[in-house]
Amino acid sequence: MSQEEYKRRARHPRLDYAHRVEYAAMGWANQIGHAEFPPGELNKILADRVPSNNAVNNHVRKAKGWGFIEVESTRRCLVLSMYHFQKGIGDRTCDEHGIRPVKRFTP
Repeated sequence: MSQEEYKRRARHPRLDYAHRVEYAAMGWANQIGHAEFPPGELNKILADRVPSNNAVNNHVRKAKGWGFIEVESTRRCLVLSMYHFQKGIGDRTCDEHGIRPVKRFTP
């Protein structure tokens, strides 16, 4: 799969917003399936016109309802199911959800 292609689809103005939210999740997902966005960034990605935060929240809610993304998703971090998305390399953290790799003690 090409994450660049999903980034392009996320910006496609003729597609349904719920699908575009899913495509944004897939395009920007890290190794653990979390796609974190700075404040307002998802709004810009979905913008054929700049949607309000409430509109983006509604699009995220619809994508969750359709099962495209996980229920813990927000406009700041879209989360994919580990069964839906796997990636061998990349970041394994999520600031929005407080996920950090476990540091192993080595004597």
